Amino acid sequence: MKKWLIFPLIVLLSACVSAPEGLERDEFTIQSLRQIEDSDYVCQCRKVRLGGKIISAEALKNQTKLEILSLPITTYSAKPVIESSTDGRFIAYLDGFADPASLKDQYITVAGILKEQWRGKIDEADYLYPIIKVTAYKQWRLAKEYYYEYDDWHDYRFRRFGHFRHWGWDPFWRPELKLRYRLY
Repeated sequence: MKKWLIFPLIVLLSACVSAPEGLERDEFTIQSLRQIEDSDYVCQCRKVRLGGKIISAEALKNQTKLEILSLPITTYSAKPVIESSTDGRFIAYLDGFADPASLKDQYITVAGILKEQWRGKIDEADYLYPIIKVTAYKQWRLAKEYYYEYDDWHDYRFRRFGHFRHWGWDPFWRPELKLRYRLY
């Protein structure tokens, strides 16, 4: 009987970490800015899956131009890893209109075709931006979560359940409240 319960549970939990439609990992040859080589721009056919934080957005006539601070993305869910360091910037073009005010400072994962390089500037420094023609994307929402952090299992077990610890029980002890961010 237990075997019949475990399989549906595994299927249900695996659905929680799968990438959104169009962003599945197996279809893409490039999944990081560091993987891009000069020869990848020649055919203009390399499939890429990149993510990061939108620095700026600009509405053009039939598309929206995004400048994105690239962050590594998780393998299965395709979410940008917000605690990691950046590996550069890229430009992504979305078909149609997307309000630039609603996109600025948001997190996104894009899938598309690597087209070319564009010579731009970051402040006064010259920079070569990879250009991505987007075929699918997912804009992520940033959520704040508060959680309690315990010093160690010993503190949790003994102080939580009121047992005496070292010289006595501390009725005023509380675990440290911490803040973390996650994307959904």
